[in-house]
Amino acid sequence: MISDDRIKAQLANVLEGTECPELAERIQGKVRDSYKLGDRRVLVVTDRISAFDCVLGTIPFKGQVLNQIAAYWFEQTQDIVPNHVLDIPDPNVMVVKECEQLPLEFIVRGYITGVTKTSAWYNYERGVRNLCGNPLPEGLRKDQKLESPIITPTTKLEKHDRNVSRAEAIDEGLIDGETFDGAAEICMALYKRGVELAADRGLIFVDTKYEIGRVDGVLTISDEINTPDSSRYWYTDTYAELFTAGKEQRKLDKEYVRTWLADQGFRGDGEPPALTDEVRIEAAKRYIRAYEMITGKEFVVDDEPVQERVARTLKSLA
Repeated sequence: MISDDRIKAQLANVLEGTECPELAERIQGKVRDSYKLGDRRVLVVTDRISAFDCVLGTIPFKGQVLNQIAAYWFEQTQDIVPNHVLDIPDPNVMVVKECEQLPLEFIVRGYITGVTKTSAWYNYERGVRNLCGNPLPEGLRKDQKLESPIITPTTKLEKHDRNVSRAEAIDEGLIDGETFDGAAEICMALYKRGVELAADRGLIFVDTKYEIGRVDGVLTISDEINTPDSSRYWYTDTYAELFTAGKEQRKLDKEYVRTWLADQGFRGDGEPPALTDEVRIEAAKRYIRAYEMITGKEFVVDDEPVQERVARTLKSLA
């Protein structure tokens, strides 16, 4: 595990963004920069971190962690559904097939938890007993395992994500029933595989978000998969004890940052508080630990400045 001092020394060596005029016009998302090249797309996973639909700053090594965890999961699930990966020429870069993205994100939840306005616990605590078409019983407690996993879709082309049910998504013309059901079946199978492999590593795969697209008409998993940004992971060995005591779970994901923001009174409205160096270092440690626990591999650090390394990689793809 990389030391706190090593991470502290890298607080300024982060990939905040990219520019590569030789490739194509950059498309900038919250965390990823991308360059469209005909039927291919170059995805660059930066070190930016977002929460509550806001970009908050950077976390050292975060982009490398997310890209390499996604690569691991794409490989582990290729027997379930095709994925968009063509090549991984750099720890922060992935070359993928261009996908026609569905206008929904499919969130699969095995536990009731979360602090965002679309999360299951946030809504349940406020009296919601039917979440996106999924009836929820009375008496649930935060972090409790659900009787069976549920899918709670959200919109993805609006300023803030919005929960929608299958029926609502169809009525609003966002998707047709056959496509929804096909994507939902894929997402449930992906989540089940994630639960099984995470358990082998001593982790609970709590919930996750999937983005599905089409390549040549075939439903394909795209964007990222089972990363600490799109998923929640808890430690198995302390789950029961902490749940019984009503205490927070030991988290191995971005929820640490979300919780810190919520404790500062920020849930997406107004100006977000600046992340302290302490929070950035702790978040980096959790991301790196997530990589090592999920994949079973040691996290390898390249001492070359990340901005220079990625710029060279992008130019080579032009």
